[in-house]
Amino acid sequence: MRQLVQIFLGLWIVLGLSANLRAQNRDALTVQVGAKSITTNDHLVIYFTLPVSDQQAVYHFPELANFKKLGVSRSKASLFQNGQVVQTQTFSQYYQPSGVGSFAIPAQEVQINGQIVAWDPFVVQVSEGVAEETEEVKEIAISELSLSKNNGAFFLVSSNLRTPFVGQGFTIKMSFYVPESNASEMVFDRNDLQIPELIQQLRPRNCWEENFGLQAERVLKVQFRGKKYTEYRFFQASYFSLDNHVIRIPSLNFRVKQVLPGKGLERQVRNNYFKSAPLVIIPKSLPVHPLAGKVPVGNFHLEEAVSKKAIQTGQPITYQASLVGDGNSILWDANEVESDYFVDFSLVSTERTVVPVRDQMIGYKTDLFTLVPEQPGQISMGKYFKWVFFNTEKERFDTLRSSLVLIVKGQPSDRFLQTKSESGGVYQQIEKKDSLSVQWNRWINWRQLVNFVILMVITTLLFLFWKATK
Repeated sequence: MRQLVQIFLGLWIVLGLSANLRAQNRDALTVQVGAKSITTNDHLVIYFTLPVSDQQAVYHFPELANFKKLGVSRSKASLFQNGQVVQTQTFSQYYQPSGVGSFAIPAQEVQINGQIVAWDPFVVQVSEGVAEETEEVKEIAISELSLSKNNGAFFLVSSNLRTPFVGQGFTIKMSFYVPESNASEMVFDRNDLQIPELIQQLRPRNCWEENFGLQAERVLKVQFRGKKYTEYRFFQASYFSLDNHVIRIPSLNFRVKQVLPGKGLERQVRNNYFKSAPLVIIPKSLPVHPLAGKVPVGNFHLEEAVSKKAIQTGQPITYQASLVGDGNSILWDANEVESDYFVDFSLVSTERTVVPVRDQMIGYKTDLFTLVPEQPGQISMGKYFKWVFFNTEKERFDTLRSSLVLIVKGQPSDRFLQTKSESGGVYQQIEKKDSLSVQWNRWINWRQLVNFVILMVITTLLFLFWKATK
């Protein structure tokens, strides 16, 4: 339930980003604030959105009292509107609370590409969080000798999945764990140099990467084997394998300086090396299918809404379909729906977003349509809207279908001639004539009469010629 709440909050931020982007295009650049009621396990998030450009964004978030400034994550979005695609990138700064309480955040300034953007003062409510048991730590066999030798501290490179399907996202983390009972003083040794080197060694090849963008260690409180630990997370990214080749991540050496007991200048410092266990990830091939490799792989659900369910023929309404899940939303089709005799469809906009939510990358795709029903009756939207994906829970290709049914009343739209686009005076007002009760005009009656007389004359001549030959 807690994870579902976090996912909801993440998607709420994504929806806010889209609205803020449209406001930014009209007005000035703005800085937004995420949830203002959090726990000690969560983070205060402050973010802004920019259009994607060739130039790298230059920004600086301020320090906040009672909060530790952590890393910045980046999420991407693509918006198709009015025949144009607008790509945006959102930069989210994370702040970790130092304790529980009510903290007043004064107005501060953020530097964004040379601009100074301020936010209004607000209050953050922080409550006590519960230390979470780390699933990936429980799966790793760490020897008691290794834990006792380093006072219980250990270095870990982990993945939430060991045998994902090809195209299914798996998240890799690189963290250093220190038990709260560890009384020895430890200092990180040039993490600005060794962390990038370690990241280059662990990065899987032949995978699509969605990085969580940690620029500084993320500090978390976790439990392992009933003991409380402080986790220093240095790297986190979700990967989507492009083939079934085995992914091997080698053992990594993490260097930490340990300050030995002593006084003043007599205190000595020695290097401690923590070695992570090698990690092997074996992607599983998808079942043979014509759409294998062409559709997303993951666990998705459909959220849809329509402006009206009971409407009249010819009355335009809007339909919005959102696909949310842990798969790569880039592979979703544009899903252009063809109009038919019953409904006329028009695609207004398409938006794709990938945003980090807790320990997952959540893909989010929204299509907005305008539709005009042409015939009365019940119109099942599932006939027109369906999305195929590989369901990792059911381990088979699955289809999401619209469950909405529209109730359309009124007269058929094709009962009347549609000539509004005609500029000449010949057809004006002709659409008001009932096409089911059109009467013959005089020209049609006279033409048929003349044709009948000609036919009788020809028949008479043929009869007379036949008699004369006898």
